[in-house]
Amino acid sequence: FALDTLRDPNELVRDLKPTSLEQRIDALELWSRYLQLTDRNESSIASLMAAKRLARDIDPTRQPRLNAQLWDLLVSIPYQQLTLLKIQTNDPDLHGWLEVAGIFNNSLSITAWRVTFDDWSQQHPRHESVAWLQERMRNAPKGPEHIAILLPQSGSDAYSQAARGIRDGWMLAYMVDMELIDQNELPKFTFYDTVGKNHEQVIFEAFANGADHVVGPLSKDAVNAIQASRALPGSILMLNTPNSFSTNSPDSKRYLAWSIEDEALTMARSLSTRDRVRCVVIYGNEPWMIRARAEFELNLTAPSRVIAVNRISEFEQLTEEVGVTIGIEESEQRHEAVEAIVQFPLEFQPRMNQEIDSIVAFIDSSQLEAVLESLRFHADRPLDVYVTDSAVRGNLPELAEGIQFTTDAWRIFDTPFADTVNEFFDSNPNMASFYAIGIDAYRFSNLWAYMTVSKTLAGSGSRYRLESNGNIRRVPYWGAVRNQALVPLIDVTQQHTRNPYL
Repeated sequence: FALDTLRDPNELVRDLKPTSLEQRIDALELWSRYLQLTDRNESSIASLMAAKRLARDIDPTRQPRLNAQLWDLLVSIPYQQLTLLKIQTNDPDLHGWLEVAGIFNNSLSITAWRVTFDDWSQQHPRHESVAWLQERMRNAPKGPEHIAILLPQSGSDAYSQAARGIRDGWMLAYMVDMELIDQNELPKFTFYDTVGKNHEQVIFEAFANGADHVVGPLSKDAVNAIQASRALPGSILMLNTPNSFSTNSPDSKRYLAWSIEDEALTMARSLSTRDRVRCVVIYGNEPWMIRARAEFELNLTAPSRVIAVNRISEFEQLTEEVGVTIGIEESEQRHEAVEAIVQFPLEFQPRMNQEIDSIVAFIDSSQLEAVLESLRFHADRPLDVYVTDSAVRGNLPELAEGIQFTTDAWRIFDTPFADTVNEFFDSNPNMASFYAIGIDAYRFSNLWAYMTVSKTLAGSGSRYRLESNGNIRRVPYWGAVRNQALVPLIDVTQQHTRNPYL
C-alpha cells in the first residue's frame, strides 16, 4: 500500500466496494492505513482489530501481517495516549496490545525491552501478542556493543551548549537502563570532545578503538563532510541534517535533528486533511519563520488553501498589517469606490474576507499577544489560530485560549523523563529539546536494526519517522491552550471516524 504517495487517498479508499469477506479484510486494512496517515489513530486501531477478528475465522494466515501493522501503529503512539486508550477499551485483546506497546515505548534499549517483556508475558501467557512478539524478538539482530559519542563539549558557542544538553540526556537514559539491567549487558560508550578537531579523523579513531556505532557530529558543516565521506566501518547517527539528502543514502548513515520545518510540515499535513481550511499566513523576519512559512505553503494541499500571506516586518504596525492581510483594507477601498459613484456618504462597517476561517502564524512568544490583539480588533467572527511551539513558550495572554500549536511530548504530557529533567537539569524549554535528543539518540542507537522494520516510533520527545534518505524526521504532536495551560489535543490524533466497511 503506497497511500502516502497519493494526492488524495481518501477517494480511492472510499471507492472500494468489497463483495466478499476476504475483500472486506483487504478494505479494512487499507482503510486503517489511510486513517493512520491522517493521524486518526483510534479509528485506525478499530479498523485493524475488526480485520483481525474477520481473519481469525476466514483466513488465519493473514494474522501475522495484521499483527505487524497493528504493532507498528501502536509503537508510534506515545504511551500516555496508549494508557488513555487502554482505560477506554472493553476489548481484552486490544487491552493487552495497548499494554505491551506501552511497555515497549518506555524501553530505551532492546535489552530493557526483553527484560520487561519477559515479565509481562509470564503474567499474560495466553495473549495473542506473546507468541508473535517472541518470534519477532528471536529473529531480531542485537544492538551495538560499543558506542562512540562525538560532541563539542568544551566550547562556549551555541553548539557546545546544545552538546552538553544532549550529553546529559544520553546519561539520563543510560542511568534509567542501569536500574533495570546489569551494566555488563549494556553497550559500552565513550565520549569524544570534537572542539578544534577534524571530525572525520575522530570518527575513524573511534572505530579503530573498538566502536561499532557512532553518534555525532553535531554541526551542519561536519555532517555535510561526513555525508560525502568514504564508507565507514560501522553505523553512524548524525545529530544534524545535511544541506541536501542523498537519494541513495546507505542504511549505515542516519540523521536525527529537530527543525522548525518538522512543525510546519506537520501543520500543513494536518490542516490538509481537515474540511476546507481557508487560512491566512502571518510570519516575521527571523530566518526560522521564513523557512517555516515556505515549508507550510509547499505542503498544504487541496481542499485546504492559503488565502493570503503577510510578512510582518515591523510589529509596531502589526494591527494595520493584520487588517490588510485579512481583507479589511480591500473592504474599505470598495466602500470608498461606491461612495465616489453615488456621491454621498454611506454607513459602513469594514468586513474581513469571508473565505478566511483560520490564521497560521509563525511567530515567537513575544509577538503572540500582539497578533491576537490585532485579530480581536479586526476579525468580525471567531477564527482558528495555529502556531508552533515557539509562540507558547512565555507567559500566555488571556486571548490565547483555544489556540492550537505543534509541540513535543514533554511540553504537553506528564512523563517520568520530564520530571527527572526538571528536577536535575535546566527546565528551560529551549534546553529541554536537547535533553530529549540525547535520550532519543540513545534509544535509536540501541534500536538501530529495529527501526528498519518499524519505521515510525514514539520517542521521549516526539514521534519519529525513518525516511528512505536516512533522515529520522520528527513528527510533532498537537497541543492546545486551555485555562492558561498547555494540554495535549487528543482529538486531533484520536478523533473517531465512521468505518464504511463495518
